[in-house]
Amino acid sequence: MPTTAYNLLEISDLMAGYGRVTALCDVSLNVAEGEIVAILGANGAGKTTLLNAISGVVAPKSGSVAFLGSCIAGMKPWATNRLGLSHIPEGREIFPGMTVEANLKLIDVDGGGPKFTIDDVLALFPRLRERFAQLAGGLSGGEQQMLAIGRGLMACPKLVLFDEPSLGLSPMLTKAVLSAIRGLKDRGIASLLVEQNMRAALKIADRGYVLRVGRITAEGSAAELLESPDIQHAYLGL
Repeated sequence: MPTTAYNLLEISDLMAGYGRVTALCDVSLNVAEGEIVAILGANGAGKTTLLNAISGVVAPKSGSVAFLGSCIAGMKPWATNRLGLSHIPEGREIFPGMTVEANLKLIDVDGGGPKFTIDDVLALFPRLRERFAQLAGGLSGGEQQMLAIGRGLMACPKLVLFDEPSLGLSPMLTKAVLSAIRGLKDRGIASLLVEQNMRAALKIADRGYVLRVGRITAEGSAAELLESPDIQHAYLGL
């Protein structure tokens, strides 16, 4: 009999923000094992705050964040990383003065997910093999994004949080990066994907949530969201 995927991540009634500003209000969602879930919304909707609250960059004001059945709300990023949660932030945050090789070798965390070696990363992103000995600061934007993803995978995660992975990339590199994210599903790695290219995100996602002014206003399968007239009008320009 087929096995039923369990929820890796469960968020209930989450409120989070910065100082007195509340960016998220009563947000509830889940991500199952091996699933790709897209978070859709306009700029300022609270998407980045959501990922930051999950990974520990921002401490939630209230609500619950559970990973693998245990509460992680308020944990620091390095602690959630050790549990198997990798966060690939917007802006990449690689070490530009270090080589590609050194950036990848810097990660010394085993999150208990599928094993990723440097060879696995280079197979996923062959362009990094060509740049292996180069300083990361000299890479193109797309290559830096590949390196950031590869570095996150070196921590052997069970779930990866992606914040705008295609931002500033050409259509060709966007396709390569999103295809690599889709390929993680085949390795058993789940993804929570915030992506500006909403049509492309829904093409690789299983499900999605629409975040509007800090609240979830719609959810459904990727196909349902793609076909929704409201989503098409508000986010896809149709």
